[in-house]
Amino acid sequence: MTGKHTLTIIKPLAVKQNNAGNIIAMILKNGFNIVALKQIALSQKNAGEFYDVHHEKPFYNDLTHS
Repeated sequence: MTGKHTLTIIKPLAVKQNNAGNIIAMILKNGFNIVALKQIALSQKNAGEFYDVHHEKPFYNDLTHS
C-alpha cells in the first residue's frame, strides 16, 4: 500500500442504530478506498486503555462502560 492512510472507527451506537452501512457508503462516496474492515468489541479494560487520553473528562465513563 502506498499513499496516505487513515483509521475510521464507527462507534457502537451507530452500529446499534444500523448506520454502519450508511457511514461506509459515505466514506466511499467521498473518494476513500477501504482496504480492510474489522469488527471488534472492546472489553471495558481495552476501552479504558484506548480512551485513556480522556480519563479526566466528564464523558470518560460513557466511553468505557456499556
